Amino acid sequence: MNITAVRIFPFETREAGGRTVAYAEIEIDGGLLLRGLRVMETGSRGLFVGYPAQRARREKLVEMVVPLTSEARRAVHRAVIGEYKRVSGWQPAAQPAGSPPA
Repeated sequence: MNITAVRIFPFETREAGGRTVAYAEIEIDGGLLLRGLRVMETGSRGLFVGYPAQRARREKLVEMVVPLTSEARRAVHRAVIGEYKRVSGWQPAAQPAGSPPA
């Protein structure tokens, strides 16, 4: 799998209590465009990629896109998070004094 382009769309939701900091789309092998990826941030996990999901019966979320291998998941993560850091200048939050690193 060759990710040929990554586009980041900053979308700040932290002020409203959300975790999404941007949306992303990736182009795979110059022939497939995947939209709806979310760049999310938590205190414990840092930045991670959320995949497009849809609500099914009884409010269960079902991911619409699922990487089938750990290599594919890592490639998407590296490409999206790397581009987000480049575009936004993101730096990890400073650890409070006396707390162990995450």
